[in-house]
Amino acid sequence: MFSFFRTYSKTSNKKVLSTYAKDISVFTILPKEVVYPRTVTDIVTIVKKTLASSKEGVRSSVTVRAGGTCMSGGPLNNGTILDMTRHMNKIVINPSQKTATVEMGAYFRDIEDQAQKHGLMFAPYPSSRRICGIGGMIGNNASGEKSIRYGATGDNVLSMEVVLADGSIVTLGQKSVEEVFEERERGIMALAMRHKENLTKAIGEVKKAASGYRLDKVCSDTTFNLVPLFSGAQGTLGIITKATLKLVPIPKHLSLLAISANNLNDIPVIVKEIYKHNPEAVETFDIHTWEKAKEHLREHAEKAAPYLDEDSELFILAEFSEETKLATEKMADACFKKLKKAGYIVYTISNQTDIDAIWEVRRNSFLLMRDHNPLGFKAVPCIEDVIVPVEGLSVFIKELDLILKRRKISYGFHGHIGDGSLRIVPVFDTKNPEMFTEITELMKEVFALVKRLKGNMSADHSDGIIRSPFLREFYGNELYDVFEQVKHIFDPYNIMNPGKKTGTSIDSIETHFDKT
Repeated sequence: MFSFFRTYSKTSNKKVLSTYAKDISVFTILPKEVVYPRTVTDIVTIVKKTLASSKEGVRSSVTVRAGGTCMSGGPLNNGTILDMTRHMNKIVINPSQKTATVEMGAYFRDIEDQAQKHGLMFAPYPSSRRICGIGGMIGNNASGEKSIRYGATGDNVLSMEVVLADGSIVTLGQKSVEEVFEERERGIMALAMRHKENLTKAIGEVKKAASGYRLDKVCSDTTFNLVPLFSGAQGTLGIITKATLKLVPIPKHLSLLAISANNLNDIPVIVKEIYKHNPEAVETFDIHTWEKAKEHLREHAEKAAPYLDEDSELFILAEFSEETKLATEKMADACFKKLKKAGYIVYTISNQTDIDAIWEVRRNSFLLMRDHNPLGFKAVPCIEDVIVPVEGLSVFIKELDLILKRRKISYGFHGHIGDGSLRIVPVFDTKNPEMFTEITELMKEVFALVKRLKGNMSADHSDGIIRSPFLREFYGNELYDVFEQVKHIFDPYNIMNPGKKTGTSIDSIETHFDKT
C-alpha cells in the first residue's frame, strides 16, 4: 500500500456530497467523497491512491469539479470529486507578455478582474463567466460571444501542467515533432498522423467543436502540442493543475446593434450581412426567452424593451470593435444601413446601462428557459450545443423547426450564432413514461441532420453524460476506437472521470436523470 503525508482535507458528509452531486445539467450522481487539495503533491497523492485501489480490483475514480456550471454532466461521478477552488486558485498576470498563469481552482471572474487592471482580458468567455471556473472552461473547451474573433478556450491556452493517471506531472505545450520521445506522446502522434484527415472531415466544417478528442489539432508537419487534446477532454486524460493563458487588450471602442426579425429563416441572412462588417460578437435569443425575461428579469427587460420589436420572433445582437471610435461607429453604421434597407428593425444602442441590460438578457437565456417552466416540465440541455457552418444555417433551421413541430416539443433558443452555434433548449414532460425515448430519439435525429450539414454535435459544452453515448454513431466505429485508444494511452485503468467520452451507453442518461 502507498503511504503519503496528507495536507489536503476531505469530506464524506452527505449534505456536502449532495451539493457536488449536481451541476447545471439534468443529472444527479452522489460522489463517495470530496477532496480539497492544497498542492499539486496532494493531487499526486490522491491519484496514486486511486490507481492503487483500482489495481487491487476496487472500482475507483477521481473527477475534477470547478464552478459546477457544466450543462452536460461532465463533473459528476460516484468516486472522488476533486475541488481545487478552495485552495488552488492563484492567479499571476504578466502584462508585458499579455499572459495569465492560473491554478485550476481560480474562478473566471477573478481572472477577469485582475486582468482588467492591466487593460487585458481572456477573450473566449462564456455567458456563465462570472460563476464558472477556469478549470471547467478548459475541460469543456468553452467559448462565448467573442469567440468568432478570438477562438475557443483551447485556442488561447499556451501551456498547461497536468497530473497524469500514473501520478506523474507533465508540462504540455508546443514543441518540435523532433522533440517527441516519450512513449505516450509517440503513441498519440502516430494516431494523430494516421487519422487526422478522417477526423477533420468527421468533426465538420465548423470553427469550433468540443466533442470527442481533438486529436486533429495535435500535429502539424513540424510541431506537436497536446494542449488541444486536453482542452475539452473533461478531465478524462489527466488532471490539469495550472495553465498559462493568452490575454488580449480590452476593446476601447464598442458599438452595439439590436436587430429584430420575424422567423428563424432570417438568422442566416442577417448573420451573413453582419459578417461583412467584421463583428466582434453576434448573439441571438428568441421570443420565448424574451417573454420569460420580461417576467423574471424585469429590471433589465424594461431597459432593453425600447430596442426590441414585440411582434418579432427573434433578436440578434451585433457588436463591433475597431481601433478607433470613428472606425467602430462607421462599421456599425454601415451594417445598420444595410439591414435597415433589407427591411429589418434595427437599433443602435448607445446608453451603457441599456447595453448592459440587453446583454444580461442574452447571458441569462439558458437559466430563463431552465428555471421557469410549468410544474412537471423540464428543460433538457441535450441538443443545446449543436453547431453547423454559417452557410448551412438556413437549411438547418428550417429542418430543425420541422423536427420540433412534428415531435410537438416546445423550446426556446439562443446562442453564439456568429459561429453557427444555436442553443436549442427543448422542454419535456417528466410525467410522460416515454420521455427518455423522446429525448434520445430527438438527439439522434438532430445529430444526423447536423452531421449531414457538416456540423458538430458539441460546440463548446463537450460530451459529458448527455452526449458521450452518441459519439460512436456520430464519428463511426473506426474513429470511436481511436478515441478509446487515446483514453487507454493516458488512463489504462479508467480512473479519470470514467463514463465520459468513452465507455458509456444511452442507458446512463436515464440512470442518472434527475426528474425533480
